[in-house]
Amino acid sequence: MNIRPANLLYMYLNFIQFDIHKALIRYKLKLYSPNIKGRWLDIGAGDQPYKKYFAGADEYLTTNTKRHYSVNDFEKIDKLTTYWIVDGKALPVPDNSLDGVACFQVLSVIDSPDAFFGEINRALKPGGKLLLTSDFLYPVWSKEDRYRHTAFNLKELSEKNDFNLVATESFGGFGSTIYALFMRHMRSFPEIWKGKKTLAKAISAIPYLLLIVLLPIASFKGWIIFLIEKNNTKSTDFTFNILLSAVKKTN
Repeated sequence: MNIRPANLLYMYLNFIQFDIHKALIRYKLKLYSPNIKGRWLDIGAGDQPYKKYFAGADEYLTTNTKRHYSVNDFEKIDKLTTYWIVDGKALPVPDNSLDGVACFQVLSVIDSPDAFFGEINRALKPGGKLLLTSDFLYPVWSKEDRYRHTAFNLKELSEKNDFNLVATESFGGFGSTIYALFMRHMRSFPEIWKGKKTLAKAISAIPYLLLIVLLPIASFKGWIIFLIEKNNTKSTDFTFNILLSAVKKTN
């Protein structure tokens, strides 16, 4: 079996790093899961990494978008997908038919956030819940990645579309954000390095290789930061991700 050095580096980075985003979203969902009841739709569910937090729901429905998956991945994802959609502005469910909508890390690629919130409102029953997360202080990660939404903007989008805001929460604070950005840079650097000129490649590779050696220590620090900041929900000006919880108005 011939494994390329680039693949080995990728495997090492993903094995060693402490994923603070996944740790924080799982921690938050564990707190919110007791209130997840009835019929829920998870928009952009992928391979359902958070399905276990919907165990209390009567139905767990999912959407995905075909263009986001390769031919090799499609068969697996197809089995996990209730509805294939073009985007989140047209959901194939009747009006007032859902008790809850979840949407994790999708809002930044929606070209019309206002229409998206309006469509979620249409699909929810009065009193239905919306649970959403979206990137804030974080690099662009897709060709479709368009927007970064402040906590104020998420509040405005929800209230404009007849939701009552329950909460906007940060994912930790400044320490969590710095760690998340550092780990993103470590994963992204090999591709950035390819585009550099020869001398720049040689110079920039030295500190990167040193950081690679020290990555286990950095990952341990990330875990400590998580323990310290996991209950910090107020730092919405200094966070890499924001959670929105809202309820559709009943009148």
